[in-house]
Amino acid sequence: MSASPLISGSSTRTVNGLSLPQVVAVDGPSASGKGTLSRKLAQALGYTYVDSGAMYRTLAWYCLKQEVPLPAAAGLNATTERPVVNALRRWKAELRKVNGAVWLHVDGYFPEKEIRTDAVERAVPVIAQIGKVRDWMVARQRDCMQFGPLVMEGRDIGTEVFPLAPVKFFLDANPEARAERMQGRGNQAGTERDKLDMTRKKGTLIPALDALRVDNTGQTVEETFAVLMKHVRSRLNMGQPGAPGSSPTPS
Repeated sequence: MSASPLISGSSTRTVNGLSLPQVVAVDGPSASGKGTLSRKLAQALGYTYVDSGAMYRTLAWYCLKQEVPLPAAAGLNATTERPVVNALRRWKAELRKVNGAVWLHVDGYFPEKEIRTDAVERAVPVIAQIGKVRDWMVARQRDCMQFGPLVMEGRDIGTEVFPLAPVKFFLDANPEARAERMQGRGNQAGTERDKLDMTRKKGTLIPALDALRVDNTGQTVEETFAVLMKHVRSRLNMGQPGAPGSSPTPS
């Protein structure tokens, strides 16, 4: 696939003397469409796609596989978190780019199907509450810049992982629409996870102040995608038309 003319080879861009990570950050709650739309954005722009949630899922899968005791969300403290933190310290995980996307591989293996099981779905909200886990994950997510410009989806990408990203979105839909979407794909844990993520101390699920908030209730994927692409182009190519690498003016 040929790269978009919006792209330079670097993973950073300089605007008004400030070096910014060349990242499109896409945040939002469960069933907000961020996964589908982030993949479409990455493909259209020629950027590398990163699903930050899959990293947490991979750790959850590893803990379950290793029979690491997982505490209840209400019972998290330094003692109950220790087994998970110890597992994080000993696992052999590395970032690899496969078919335009970056995934965590454990001992050289990416558990693509295993991280989508019901057991992992139940474990992820607990894993994601642990501060030391979040610190490790944020560092790895920033390491993804080695693979070039990124479209990264998650829940704290624009606020914690890449607060200087030049393009940020916060996707949402009304509760009824999101509930219908979750039911359609057999995900019943999303609403509870959203509640936990909105109240955690680190990486709280909230929009970045400079994010474009998009409510896609009643919209098709293509309609929302058109809105996102228009904003991306206005932010990354605000110089003369057809001038690759032209610096955007401050908004």
